[in-house]
Amino acid sequence: LAAMATHVQHLEKSKFTLLDGSGTTNPSRFFWEVISLFEARAKPPVKLTYRAVGSGTGQYEFIGTDNGFLPYSQDFGSGDIPIGASDYKALKDAGHEIIHYPFQMGAMSIFHNVPGMPKSGAGALNLTACVLAKIFKREIKTWDHSEIKALNPSLNAPAGQDIKVYHRVQGSSTTGGVTTYLHAACPSVWTGELVGSTIQWPADTYEAYGSGEMSSKLSSIPYSIGYIDSGHGHADGLTEIALENKAGTYRTSLEAGATGIAAAATEAIAASVMPTSPLADFSTVSLHNMGGADTWPIVAISYVYLRKNLTSLGDRACLLKAFLEYIISDEGQALLPAYDAVGVPNEVKSIANTALNSLVMPACTAWSFEGSSTMAGTGQSDHVISLKRRDYAEYDRGQLKARTVEYKENAKIQALEATIAQLTQQLAELKQKESSHETTEDKGKDNNNALGVAAIAMATPALAVSVAAMLVTLRIMNMASAARAGGGAGAQMIGSPQVAGTPVSAGVPPLDDDTAKGSAQEI
Repeated sequence: LAAMATHVQHLEKSKFTLLDGSGTTNPSRFFWEVISLFEARAKPPVKLTYRAVGSGTGQYEFIGTDNGFLPYSQDFGSGDIPIGASDYKALKDAGHEIIHYPFQMGAMSIFHNVPGMPKSGAGALNLTACVLAKIFKREIKTWDHSEIKALNPSLNAPAGQDIKVYHRVQGSSTTGGVTTYLHAACPSVWTGELVGSTIQWPADTYEAYGSGEMSSKLSSIPYSIGYIDSGHGHADGLTEIALENKAGTYRTSLEAGATGIAAAATEAIAASVMPTSPLADFSTVSLHNMGGADTWPIVAISYVYLRKNLTSLGDRACLLKAFLEYIISDEGQALLPAYDAVGVPNEVKSIANTALNSLVMPACTAWSFEGSSTMAGTGQSDHVISLKRRDYAEYDRGQLKARTVEYKENAKIQALEATIAQLTQQLAELKQKESSHETTEDKGKDNNNALGVAAIAMATPALAVSVAAMLVTLRIMNMASAARAGGGAGAQMIGSPQVAGTPVSAGVPPLDDDTAKGSAQEI
């Protein structure tokens, strides 16, 4: 019996604690990094998974309507949209109190491709919500329309230049966010039936399947306009529109920054748009068109969905609570900008902390954290997640991040990128001049312009290849250095090619959509 007891004790110490979640793809990379950190730092060992399937599926598996209002083998759900009022009531009627646990925020932006315009800041293209609504409804069809020119007197667009409107398809929550903003800011033009993740767009607009294709079309089609999450758009070098916020201030999301994005939640709480109790009904929460001079007007907030009573989870409940504590800690929130997200302000952290204190926990051992200050003795105890405990993969990722910063700061690469940007702008200007020359006298000039266009068109990709070659060379040198130091080769992931967009009227079926499968809705 003594031997058996010792064996059982040994098995108990060596067992893995498991934790599984599913939901929105938006914070998936952030979750996966946190999971990796926990698995490296925890003692005894833990195993966490997060299945990125979309907000809709995350809610379905959390609510469990067809499963007796019990989750589908899910310890937590996650989404960029709150639980709906009817589902909230149904869960409550079934005896399940639920919690919305807010942990990150993100901005959505409108981007365009009018040649010669700055990407952000002074001289950016200004639009009000009503003018933007008319553009998306195709009531305003050309860039030289009087309402656009009134907001942008210096805009130099060819007479009658058509605005090519691109929109997402198949249940994009970015579409939901943008249409909600337009209705909130200009209900007289953008009426209620035009709000949703999927709406009926005018026939002479163009489809984009997924955020990747939206970015591709906006970067390659002159005089186009569309929407995408801000971080993605800026990472791809798109040109942003300065929107008028509720206070009448024109600014881009870059100018608003993390402070302006977070201000949307602060204003929502002050206006009682967002409840201060995590147990309340969040179904009407919207952070669009909030007040404040510096507030960005199109903002999404992501939640973890929780049951208040976690007693059925056993040991998993304590691991889940540690996971929740970490993602709103200063260290956890500091990871978000790398994934184009913004941390939540103190007012929202207060909601999250109230949620933690509201949880009904089983009899399980709470996890603690060892940070940069060594906890001699206790840091080696069980149920400690220690910053001092790492694995090589996590260490090497940190080194790779540092090397990436080096590449970006390399003076030669920066100079080449600046030259490419200058040549690209010159190419667009020459194409514009070429299309505007109509007289016989100008035809001779057109020949010269054509030669200039050809020369710049040839030079631009050559410089781009130079930049790529320098990056590859630097990477190979670092990989070789790493191999000499300890062995192992890095892996390279190659993205899939972009797929061209087509007009709505063409009726071409989608090839892929990275944000909506079934009922899933994603940014």
